[in-house]
Amino acid sequence: MYIAIDIGGTKTLLALFNEKGRLLKRLKMKSYQEQEKWLKELSRHLHRVLPLRRKTVKAITISYPGILENNRPKNAPNLPNWNGEDIENGIKKLFNDKKISCSIYYKNDADLGALYECYGYSGKTVYLTFGTGIGGGIIRSGHLSRESADFEPGHMMKSYKGKRLEWEKIASSKAIRAANKDLDVTKIESKKALDDIACRMEVGLTDLIKKYEPNQIVLSGPIVAVFPGFHDMLVRLLGVSLKNREVPPIYPAKKPQESVIYGAYLYGKSKNS
Repeated sequence: MYIAIDIGGTKTLLALFNEKGRLLKRLKMKSYQEQEKWLKELSRHLHRVLPLRRKTVKAITISYPGILENNRPKNAPNLPNWNGEDIENGIKKLFNDKKISCSIYYKNDADLGALYECYGYSGKTVYLTFGTGIGGGIIRSGHLSRESADFEPGHMMKSYKGKRLEWEKIASSKAIRAANKDLDVTKIESKKALDDIACRMEVGLTDLIKKYEPNQIVLSGPIVAVFPGFHDMLVRLLGVSLKNREVPPIYPAKKPQESVIYGAYLYGKSKNS
């Protein structure tokens, strides 16, 4: 059995997977700004995703919403009152109290999402998730590439409509929503708005394709809901901007809302295989 915990700025997902990757239990709870309150909430709900036989848990993988140093949690920008060391110690104590003493791993959410969404692709895959910002990972034949450690696509400086901005200020789901009068991006239907999404994405994707030369690209986040509406325009725009370079296939994420917990399962299993 494998336990996955995806800590976000507003919500936390808890999940239990069996050896073959089947999702057995899933629970959503609130993420609190006060770390003690969050730990109490985790303690209150944890039993609901634990197996009856506690010794069957082989690994726990936690997606931490902040800086990791030597794979240990430190600061969390969206949870500024959290202390990584206190959270780590608190989580360890909770599981020890539940008679679970296996290894606990911490990873970046984008890396875990990339592990799952890019699983099964050959060669190099660039994974991009468009949420409040733009994150991502780089996978080579099922494994995180060394390039992924320094991959910060959302912070690339790009020009758009006469302004010099970070790419995530142009193409994140948050930016796209703001450009559409706060309309939920999953509900965008007009051709003009969908073409605009393609334009915003092309601004950054062109340079990423030139630099990393991926065999394919996987897009995740809320925008996946409207992927069919902007895909063809995006490919056409990239074909023009890349000139003689081939545009790699672009695919939508399989589970854009759950890719992190599935990636956490894969990571935990890889550490115990």
